[in-house]
Amino acid sequence: MSGTRIGILYPSDGVLDGELWSFAPPDVSLHFTRIRFPEHPVTLEFVVSLVEDPDIRHGAANLRQIQPAVVAYACTCVSFARGPRGDRPIIEAIEDAAGAPATTTSTALAAACHSLRLRRVALAAPYVAEITERLRAFLKDTGVDAVSVKTLGLLGGVARVSAGEVIELVRSVDSDAAEGIVVANTNLSTLRAVTALERELGKPVVTANQATIWHACRLAGVAWTWAGCALAAPQL
Repeated sequence: MSGTRIGILYPSDGVLDGELWSFAPPDVSLHFTRIRFPEHPVTLEFVVSLVEDPDIRHGAANLRQIQPAVVAYACTCVSFARGPRGDRPIIEAIEDAAGAPATTTSTALAAACHSLRLRRVALAAPYVAEITERLRAFLKDTGVDAVSVKTLGLLGGVARVSAGEVIELVRSVDSDAAEGIVVANTNLSTLRAVTALERELGKPVVTANQATIWHACRLAGVAWTWAGCALAAPQL
């Protein structure tokens, strides 16, 4: 086996495998394992109930045989559902089961903000307000303050949100006080929006799928590049 292998634990309702692949460098291969995400309204109570779902550990154990350099839990809402440091139980379970370093999408979003030296951000998310407030608290605990927040209030069907709707959401949440913009959810398509929005708004736009692959590559010691993206530029 050659190249760098990154394991991806992706929710069963996820449809953006191709977008995650698009953010991966040529010498990195992504190895997906689906984890249970039942058909259920995405409420705060529901996502909190999935934090210690045994399927996360089982999925990570299934990846162990390929000896991944890193395993990424590519679900934003569950990884911040418990608020500050809510990612830790998930990371610890994955590392124990997979025998490899692990990250989550929420962990990656915070790490990306720190890499870009973003302390004040605008936060765009598809969730209901109660869930988004947990993400806001999670980020604040890491030193990233969401000075503007906009949600779509969705209880499901995030994959049906169009690229145009994502662009309008980001435009509407931007504010002069925000140094950058964070866009949550790995089932929200942002591939075609990132660089265009960064040019238009003149500030970094950090998205869930982009940050997940960037952080996994960083943990694996692999250089991450993606043309025209602020996160790919060296931070001095």
